[in-house]
Parts: sequence; C-alpha cells; structure tokens
Amino acid sequence: MSQVTDAAVIGTGRMAPGIATAFARAGARVVVLGRSLERARAVARLAGRGVEARSLEPASLRGVELVLETVVEDADVKLDLYARIQPWLERDALLTTNTSGLRISELANGLRHQEAFAGLHFLYPADVTGVVEIIAGDATSPGTIHALRGFAAQMGKAPIVARRDVPGFVWNRLQLALLREALWLLDEGVADIATIDAAVSDGLAARWLASGPFATVDLGGGSTWTRVAAEVFPRLVSSSASETLRKLGERGGTFYEWTDDALAQLTDLRARVLATSREVATERRRVTPPPSAAERA
Repeated sequence: MSQVTDAAVIGTGRMAPGIATAFARAGARVVVLGRSLERARAVARLAGRGVEARSLEPASLRGVELVLETVVEDADVKLDLYARIQPWLERDALLTTNTSGLRISELANGLRHQEAFAGLHFLYPADVTGVVEIIAGDATSPGTIHALRGFAAQMGKAPIVARRDVPGFVWNRLQLALLREALWLLDEGVADIATIDAAVSDGLAARWLASGPFATVDLGGGSTWTRVAAEVFPRLVSSSASETLRKLGERGGTFYEWTDDALAQLTDLRARVLATSREVATERRRVTPPPSAAERA
C-alpha cells in the first residue's frame, strides 16, 4: 500500500472527529460509521471537508483500504464488531484499533487475517498532535507495520512504534509512570497539585520537548545520572495503586475546580502548544544523531 486513498473510522465518540480530520487532511476519502447514523453524521460535520457519514453495512466498507476502530474500550465490544465487519473487508485492507491499552494479540483472536491487524493509537486531539502510536501484535506482519508507518508520514505525524505488545504500549506506560510518582508526591504531602503540575509543565516538559529522556542523560552526563539514579531508583513507587486517584475516580471529581470557560481556554492553549511543538520536534529529529552502535545491537 503506497498511499491510503480510502479510509473508514468506526465509532462516534470523542476521538472520532479528530481522527477523521487527520485522515482527510492526509488526502484520503473518509467515511465515518456508527450504530447511529445521526451520530456518525454529527462526527462528519465536526470533521469537515472530505468526511462523510454512512450506516454500518457491507457497502460502506467496499473499496476501503484502512479501517480504524475507535469504539468503547471494552474487548468484548471490539471483538463483536470485528466479527461483524470481517466478511465485509477487502482482502488486502488493514484493520486497526485505537485502543489505549488492550492487548493487540488478544484482540486479533478470531480474525482471519491477523497479519493485517495492528494498533493505531492516536493521542487527543488526533488532528493536532504530531505523533501516532503503531503497535504490532504477535501475528502482525512487517508489511502491515511498514504500511502504517507510511500512513503516519502521509498524515504528517511521527510514528511511535511499539515492537512488542505490552500493556499500555509506549505512550501510556511513560505517562502513567509519571502520574504514579506525581500522585505519591501528593499523597505524601511533598508538594501540592499546582506545584507538581508546574514541575512538569514548566520544567520537565519544556526540556523534554527539545531532548527526550535519553538525550537528556547524554547532555547531563551519564556518570552524573548514574549516581542520582542509584539514590532515587530504589525509592520510586513500586505500586500503581493510589488511594487519591481511586477516590477521585469513584466520585467523578477533578483535581482543580474548573469552570466551562477555564476548560475551554486550557483546551485551546494545549492545542496551540501542540501545534507549535511539532515544529520543535521536527528540528529535534534533525539535530539528534542516531542511537549509539551499542544500543542498536
């Protein structure tokens, strides 16, 4: 598959409009499919030009080269959907899932063409963020990963490729590891919410935007980092559980007292920062050399 010209997004939730927009901006003809045609139409209206809505039926997938499923994060729901649409897919079509953490290999069970199934995990908002995560299952073929890399480039996004199908993949494992430590600092009274957010947003995030964790070690000196890590690594949180987060989730609360206006302003600010960060990321990739020979081995 040299270039995706026809794509389908199955699902009408929060992620769907941005994904459909990203597909359309890449030059693909896009259809949004859902159990409710009216909801699919609403997604298509939000996505804009190049996106149309159709009913979830065999004719809607005729000629489609890439299908992206973004329904509820429930394995049984996804598997039921795959069983339904599998006979409708073109023989060489790629089927992908926007799951945030379900095992790709387990979702592939029952598929006739497991080699053409992979994770294609978008980060919200999908039409703004500069990366997309590609996850290979046990049976995913190298050709499928190669084609999805090409589609990432077609969308103008850098591919984050998880070569092994581990829970959380790459992005969420890193994100949740940092959240786990942030919650420990809060639970133990080391710092308050605003301070912890500032440490990440004003300190770590700005530095990591220019140089990721490994390049940051190189810039700071491996011997220095080794000494610091020897002191801190044994004291980092080993459990993923947090009473604070559990209680927050149970009552549907938030860490800050948001108003609708404040949420809208922060959402807009994040979108503008993400757009700017793509320029920085392009420059970072240009100036960063390949990994050392020892790490490539």
